[in-house]
Amino acid sequence: MRPDVKRVLVCSAWPYGSGVPHLGNLIGCLLSGDAFTRFYRLAGYEVLHVSGTDAHGTKIEYEAHRQGLSPAELAARVHEEIVRILKEFEVDIDNYTTTESPVHKEMVTTLFREMEQNGYIFSREEERAFCRSCGRFLADRFIVGTCPKCGYPYAQGNQCDACGTLLEPEMLLSPRCAFCGSTDVVRRATRHWYLDLERLRPKLLEYVRSRDFQGNVKLFTERMLEELRPRAVTRDIAWGIPAPFRGAEGKVIYVWAEAVLGYFSATVEYFRRRGEEERWQDFWYRDDVWHVYTQGKDNIPFHTVILPALLLATGRPFHLPDQISATEYLNWEGGEQFSKTRRIGVFADEALELLPPVYWRFYLFYNRPETKDVEFSWVELDKAINAVLVDNIANFVHRVLSFVWNKYEGVVPDRPTAAVVREEIWATVEEVWAAVRAGQLAPAVRAVAKLANFANSFFQSRAPWATGDEEAVASGVHLVKAMAILLDPFVPMFSREIYGLLGIKEPRLSAVEEGCGGLRLQEKPRPLLAHVDIDDLKRRYEMMKEEGLVSIEEFQRVDLRVARIVHAEEIPGADKLLKLVLDLGDRQVQVVAGIRKHYKPEELRGKLVAMVANLKPATIRGVRSEGMILAASDGTLALLIPDREVEPGTRIR
Repeated sequence: MRPDVKRVLVCSAWPYGSGVPHLGNLIGCLLSGDAFTRFYRLAGYEVLHVSGTDAHGTKIEYEAHRQGLSPAELAARVHEEIVRILKEFEVDIDNYTTTESPVHKEMVTTLFREMEQNGYIFSREEERAFCRSCGRFLADRFIVGTCPKCGYPYAQGNQCDACGTLLEPEMLLSPRCAFCGSTDVVRRATRHWYLDLERLRPKLLEYVRSRDFQGNVKLFTERMLEELRPRAVTRDIAWGIPAPFRGAEGKVIYVWAEAVLGYFSATVEYFRRRGEEERWQDFWYRDDVWHVYTQGKDNIPFHTVILPALLLATGRPFHLPDQISATEYLNWEGGEQFSKTRRIGVFADEALELLPPVYWRFYLFYNRPETKDVEFSWVELDKAINAVLVDNIANFVHRVLSFVWNKYEGVVPDRPTAAVVREEIWATVEEVWAAVRAGQLAPAVRAVAKLANFANSFFQSRAPWATGDEEAVASGVHLVKAMAILLDPFVPMFSREIYGLLGIKEPRLSAVEEGCGGLRLQEKPRPLLAHVDIDDLKRRYEMMKEEGLVSIEEFQRVDLRVARIVHAEEIPGADKLLKLVLDLGDRQVQVVAGIRKHYKPEELRGKLVAMVANLKPATIRGVRSEGMILAASDGTLALLIPDREVEPGTRIR
């Protein structure tokens, strides 16, 4: 960080509006952004933290289609849930907005028009991947195939998650449609608008050389610069921000080309709400500001190349990213990726049901994956929260403050802090600062844990309960205060409890050096944290994942049969329902089915279908229904039928 910096802009990567983030997403972006925000505020800087829900793109459109919702409905629902989760986790964020914000749409439209005016946007006719089965162009996540770079078989049309290579749909080998699974993917002519990255190469190289990128950030950035080529900024999809270029009607701006501009639009939106229309310029047009970006490693190229390129192309004097604090992946046990549909891993909403946020926050920061991928481990969770946070840190706090309360009636002996303690605290502050300056948070947390080791050893060796050593008592309280302040960015709810006991109303980083002699405790200390029974926690996690699962014995109770539709008719006054008569071989049954909008009665007669034959009868719209026919739905509806002729009543096994 430069010595002239007066303010800090923290930009946390925007979670997709397609679903709730899991623990890896949480530590990769928003929790990390929160820690940087809190740390720099403690250090006295003016700090602004922005992020939001990425509501556009093929991922949201695909997931909405799968759930039978509109993209707007899905994104709004997910956004509301993420806002709730951030509040529960106490993420300190000044503006958590959405790409559906009118301000964002306005800014994106304005900036892309400026890029076009400056000659950095061009268009060309080309052939793009098209699914003949679906009748749609396959952009980004609408298409899946083998990565031409590393051979990963599940690469998507915009990026390979395995090697990080940015892709175009047409580059995939053995492509297939993500909607219908068809391999009938052809090329069809269309026109797209491009950002001329090749023309921007000299400016991008100058920018990258001016930054001290390290590790994967340096690796991913250099790899993309070597393969720099124009990138399409439009897509042939329905959901997104309309492309503002002449002739681009019906197209939208590529989600990554507009979502990364959200950091800017969120800043503008924040100050507009405060009635400070031009104040955003202090964070985007000045040199005395420091920009920190938090995200997972797969998003690195979009922040070190694409975002700077977009900002440079506008011709405005934008401040470009200074620090990219990118995490490696946090995977589940055995290296599996988190998946809500496959019931693998803990998602943010589930985490809140299992444990208070203080425990998750400490575990995630203590094990933040900064140099390599990390697997979640119940053993490591036990170590972090029970051995380190509870036994080593919280118990020391309670032990020292309770001693002051009981021995000295709550008043810390008016003695200076021991020199060895001052040196250890100062060394820890330096270690924490060094980690944060390098964009790393796990070493900062571990430095405080190391200070707690020292604190326990120091207090035990000086044994003030036996020796009456008042310097040791004052030093112990100083250590409590130092740990509370240094842990504030990571577990603020824990630090807040200690502040209440010590009477600290406005914590600041510089106060770490100040002793506590003569300080009066505000109330009787109590244990701040309890041990977590990891075996019980694991059992509750497994029970959570088993909710809704059906045992083989339960499934065998369901009588699935093939039936033939012998009669179908509409039900007056019910625009979604049909009344069906089904032949089961040994009997006929009547079923009410919600398929009227998808099938006409005359096209159903004689069809073989799958049905549940032992469902408890029910009356629907005054009509008795004695079973249920089976169908699949991905927005449209398709009856499940056998692939060859079988006798009505045949058991489905």
